[in-house]
Amino acid sequence: MIEWMQTHRKWLVITIWIATIAFIGAGFVGWGQFQFNKSSSTVAKVGNTEVTVKDWQKMYQNIFEEYNKALNGKLDEATAKKLGLEKIALQRAIQAAILQEYAKNLDLYVTQEDVAKKILEYFKDEKTYKLYLKNTGQKAADFEEELKKQLLIEKLLKYLHIKPKKTEILSIASALYNADNLEIKILNKENINISLNEKEIKEFWEKNKNSYLSAEKYKIAFVKIPLNQPVKESELKSFYEENKLNYKNQKGEILSFEKAKEEVKKDYSAHKLKKEAIIAYKKLKNSQGNYVIQTVTKNNDIIPNDKMQTLLAEGYLKPFVYKNSYITAKLIEEIKPKPLSFEEAKSQVIKDLIDKKATLALIENAKKMVTTFKGENLGFITKYDANKIKKLPPLYAQEFLFILFKSQNPNSFVLLPQENPKYAVLYRIKEQKLLDKQKFEQNRQYVYSLTEALINEELLSDLIKELSQKYEIVNYIKD
Repeated sequence: MIEWMQTHRKWLVITIWIATIAFIGAGFVGWGQFQFNKSSSTVAKVGNTEVTVKDWQKMYQNIFEEYNKALNGKLDEATAKKLGLEKIALQRAIQAAILQEYAKNLDLYVTQEDVAKKILEYFKDEKTYKLYLKNTGQKAADFEEELKKQLLIEKLLKYLHIKPKKTEILSIASALYNADNLEIKILNKENINISLNEKEIKEFWEKNKNSYLSAEKYKIAFVKIPLNQPVKESELKSFYEENKLNYKNQKGEILSFEKAKEEVKKDYSAHKLKKEAIIAYKKLKNSQGNYVIQTVTKNNDIIPNDKMQTLLAEGYLKPFVYKNSYITAKLIEEIKPKPLSFEEAKSQVIKDLIDKKATLALIENAKKMVTTFKGENLGFITKYDANKIKKLPPLYAQEFLFILFKSQNPNSFVLLPQENPKYAVLYRIKEQKLLDKQKFEQNRQYVYSLTEALINEELLSDLIKELSQKYEIVNYIKD
């Protein structure tokens, strides 16, 4: 997914030219990798327009949210850093300043009436607006100054905006909804029978033995303190009363003692044994006390994966509760992978060799059959009609159509997936339509909006490039 995000980063931020007002507290970016050459409040300057840290932060927040949506809410700061979102945000903040400078040069300006009107759009009334400022710790003057920047760019974009011509709309429609009268035949690698003999299996292993390695292992010392020690009912009830707010159902209602009892017992035992667990940890660090030494892989039943990562990074694990026990651990030795013997690797070697030979056979069969095959007639089909290809998984059907509509060859085959194919789809294009009018009519508004967005995006992109050459741009940030 990260590779996909990096490939498509332009399209994910294509509309984020201005730091729009976000109605949540602005998050702070980890600026550690950057150095400031000027005042800490200004990061860049375009002509007479400054780019502030706040501008950068707001832009970062907006871009982060766009990427986070694309990753279904799974984006974290480490991944954001890998994707270079801080640099993208700075670039976009500078581009926003370029547009502000240009708007000023065109004598565009924002009135207090414009600001008041926009505030009412956002908050409906003054009371809600003041409550928002109080909750987010912002001053009205600062908020309204940021809003002015946004409104100035909005005025500029409205001033520059152009509507698409009919020919442009039809051009985009043709790119989206051109249709092929298609005949296909699907070859499945699973249907290919492959036989092997001992000699070729061993030869394949000899050539690839360094690919068949033992798992990386780790010798660890650990102490496990079970939480199942006997406790009095009165002690449990007393602990529950002190901590009952911790025991709630999904509706947020506090559970009764009886319903929460097992969880209470576990927590109380952990509370009582915490001191013992800390002592065990200190002794283990000095190789003292009663501990067990065991060799494990990264995925094991003793230590969960996230804690194992911590152990490998830091060498020790402070006491934590897992599977109804306190666990503390120490890393003794990392055991590097080594080549497996033929017998140890044989089952995987056979699997890999069968897959390789089946792939070669799949490609060879496709080449032999491609010009003479008799297959299924799908009729006219666009790149969005993956549901019409019933014998392929939906994602593969979609991939096939997008490859097909980029191809210049009317009779060929497509391997799916392309790196390690499971299918070969033979195809023959019998006839073509430049535009499927029915599809176009069904999606006319979408096509219009897309065309409008594309031509204005291109206009804006060209304008920013031109203005970047015209204005003096100073960047105070050093990588």
